[in-house]
Amino acid sequence: MGTCPKCDMPVLSVTTYTVEINAMPSPGHTWRGVKHCCPSCGCVLGVQIDPVALKTDIVEEILHALGKD
Repeated sequence: MGTCPKCDMPVLSVTTYTVEINAMPSPGHTWRGVKHCCPSCGCVLGVQIDPVALKTDIVEEILHALGKD
């Protein structure tokens, strides 16, 4: 079992928030992401591109390219 690096409480679950991830060095290009936080103190434990949103975006781009949108 992991513990929060800030408050040392056991992390049995996380609180997740939606965030915007900016691509560098390509300003203006963003992805939808998620931020995982400690439920006890709110410390950010990690950030990642939202895999569900990424999959949805890829499917939409393929359908658009095929003219099926």
